Amino acid sequence: MAKIIVAAPPITGELAPLLQLARGLAERGHRITVLTGSRFRERVEGAGLAFKAVTGVADFDDRLVSEDPERLKLAPGPDQLNYDWTTFFAAPVPDLHAALQELLAEDPDQYLISNAVWLGAFPTALGAPGLRPRRWVAVTAVPLPLSSDDTTFFGPVPVGPGEDQAAANRAGNEQFAQMMAPTQARLVEILNSLGATQEFPPFVDATVRLPDATAALTVPGFEFERSDAPDSLHLVGILPTRSAPDWEPPSWWPELDGSRPVVVVTQGTIANADLSQLVEPTLTGLADQDVTVVAALGREPDALSVPVPENARVAEFIPFDVLLPKADLFITNGGMGGTQQAIAAGVPAIVAGLTEDKPANAARVAYHGLGINMQTATPTPEAVAAAVQLALKDADIRENVQKLVPVYAAHDALGEIERLTVGEPSA
Repeated sequence: MAKIIVAAPPITGELAPLLQLARGLAERGHRITVLTGSRFRERVEGAGLAFKAVTGVADFDDRLVSEDPERLKLAPGPDQLNYDWTTFFAAPVPDLHAALQELLAEDPDQYLISNAVWLGAFPTALGAPGLRPRRWVAVTAVPLPLSSDDTTFFGPVPVGPGEDQAAANRAGNEQFAQMMAPTQARLVEILNSLGATQEFPPFVDATVRLPDATAALTVPGFEFERSDAPDSLHLVGILPTRSAPDWEPPSWWPELDGSRPVVVVTQGTIANADLSQLVEPTLTGLADQDVTVVAALGREPDALSVPVPENARVAEFIPFDVLLPKADLFITNGGMGGTQQAIAAGVPAIVAGLTEDKPANAARVAYHGLGINMQTATPTPEAVAAAVQLALKDADIRENVQKLVPVYAAHDALGEIERLTVGEPSA
């Protein structure tokens, strides 16, 4: 048994995989303390895990981020991205550092597993006074931002015949670093104020390079290849979908019998406030197609503002571990978890998303031929229908996806992260 602190920002999408990981490690006998925002206390303790709340500006409510008046003044793009990073990831560093120090002062014999964008371990890693965990492993559930001569965040830069690919990628990465210069400057200021003595590398690289090890919840063949990645980076696969033992199939479940293609559409469990972005265009666009559409809404069905076509079925929740094996195509706004779960189940993806990490996931799907990048968050019904027809007929897409199924199956993400943290997995 090891004593492990599991830390994540109080952001639902960032905390969810770490909390799933924490449960799995606890089931293997480790003593877990989850360090995150106070609003998640009930959820953490309900899972049987010890809880410690962060304080100060680190303890924000992610449900209110979209209503932040200062943020609303900024158009999506560099200004908003820098605002998000400086406000929700950089500014909390002193409070995160203090909370980690309190836990380590109570018991120095603890390991740390953090979300990669939880920056509370940065100060001591860079020479600031304080205690360090026995070992620090960062886990990232979003596409790797790590700069490389081989690629950028969105893939290799397109080049013409005879042009230097590595030079083009370096220029692309430098352009991104310049775009994020306000965040870099703010982080340097905060880290210096806490007593950091070592030079701070570009922060997107630091999230991967500073920890003792970084576990990326992905596999080769979905992530872009980086021949110059540090040895501390490990692609460990994805966490298994947790079953829902109390879920009962709806009355229409036997209709998913393979007699015609099943197209699943979802906007996830967070970005589903406006179903007109993707779910409704899919229902409308495929209404006259010879497919069965299953819309997993993540919210109540009466939120739909369009009639449900005869060939469609809707539900608030359907466990992916039982739905995806019946699917032929997965239409998503591009969250990394759902997209990879589909591909791991052998289901090609159509991705339509332009916020957070969604465009980067869509870029990976397109680059590796695993589906279609619609390059918009609000496709028309006609565009959805055309993409579905193309994806269902494209044998290369299906072959590429099928090649990745055994790659995902070969990984035990929980066991690999346990090994990276404390040594060989427990029996």
